[in-house]
Amino acid sequence: MTSSAWKYRLVAVTCLLVILSLCAVTGMSAQRTIEYIYLAGIEASEQAQAAITAAFEADNPDIKVERIRVQTNYQDRLVALIASGTVPDVISLDMNYIMSFGDERFLYDLRPLVQQTPSLQINRIAPPILDTYTVDGKLFAIPSLANPSVYVFNTDLFEQAGLGYPTELYRRDAWTWDAFREMARKLTRKAPDGRYEVKGASIHLPRTWVFSNGGVEFDDVKRPTRSFYDSEESLQAIQFLHSLIWEDDAAAMYTALNAQIGANDVMGFAQGKVGMATRWFSSVPDFCLVASNVGMVPYPKGPGPEGRYATDLGTFGLSISKETRDLESAWRFVSYITGPKGAEFSAKQPGRTPPRPILVTWLPQSIINPEIYPDLLVSGTSRVVSINRLDLQRVIDSELGAVWRNEVEPRTAVSEIVRRIEAFLKDNPQ
Repeated sequence: MTSSAWKYRLVAVTCLLVILSLCAVTGMSAQRTIEYIYLAGIEASEQAQAAITAAFEADNPDIKVERIRVQTNYQDRLVALIASGTVPDVISLDMNYIMSFGDERFLYDLRPLVQQTPSLQINRIAPPILDTYTVDGKLFAIPSLANPSVYVFNTDLFEQAGLGYPTELYRRDAWTWDAFREMARKLTRKAPDGRYEVKGASIHLPRTWVFSNGGVEFDDVKRPTRSFYDSEESLQAIQFLHSLIWEDDAAAMYTALNAQIGANDVMGFAQGKVGMATRWFSSVPDFCLVASNVGMVPYPKGPGPEGRYATDLGTFGLSISKETRDLESAWRFVSYITGPKGAEFSAKQPGRTPPRPILVTWLPQSIINPEIYPDLLVSGTSRVVSINRLDLQRVIDSELGAVWRNEVEPRTAVSEIVRRIEAFLKDNPQ
């Protein structure tokens, strides 16, 4: 080969390498970056956030997600970012914040995007969960986590008391307040000196008992104008809980358990000192430290005409900021995390609670009925999420606290709740 031929080949190879390098640079520059802000949780939660984000990036190599972790004061941080015009593209939104940020000035209405994305299968998300993020017909977030509350029970204690499991009654549609009361009574056991060896049940959320009797707390959980704590259904729920505590001595508010059994509701259950206890679903593994199998059921249905099984939702969703410069990439991320793939991935991550009817596989082996999870979603109810929700909740808690201490009659307490809340709402329209 002549010298000129070698020179020609060298030039050709050099040009090819330059072209390939330019293509690589162009490909890299084509990758888009979006920001995702969320409230940082425990280590397992953070690992789940990192894992599901990595899964999205693997399926969408043209998009890079920068995670922004906020340790505290999340709501204040969002307000500051909005004021400065530097809001990240995608926002994790606690259901409690929907009325503070559910506004088209700040967030996109996602309903048009949902309608253009049949693969999202939005109809697979239980309506009570989806409704949480709907304001004036506009959908400002897609639920990513549901975290319904659940009653857990210690199977060993039930067998020792000669009782069938609540799950058996639930399957027969016979899991009722009366059944709960009978079981709590028979589970409660005292030592000869009067100390509690076992407390039948722990009470956590009075509002969910109201819902299970067909009642409601307010006329509108987002913009309340009136409280319905004085309705027959609500009063009946408060009277029922008061009688469980003071007439039957078979239950206690979770805040009072430590004085009775020397442990809180979670540790007391784990120590075999509480027969039935309740928190949100992500806490189930903590209860499963008990040396027994554990079953799960929703709150039992009350005797009211509209009595129903009920759970309390602790929902999180994903929103898209109006300030995003890449709506298409932001929506791809949101629809992935909140869609079927994201739900399937979350169902395997400890503590994650997808809002879709799917088998959660991270539950401990001691759980006897993991298949109940979809039922807990359908039974979901929403607490008040108005702008002044904390003020309203303080009124409720202060008045009902006197009932649980046996200082005030239930009827007097619910009347006072209604009076105080209506006075507050008159001065502070929601």
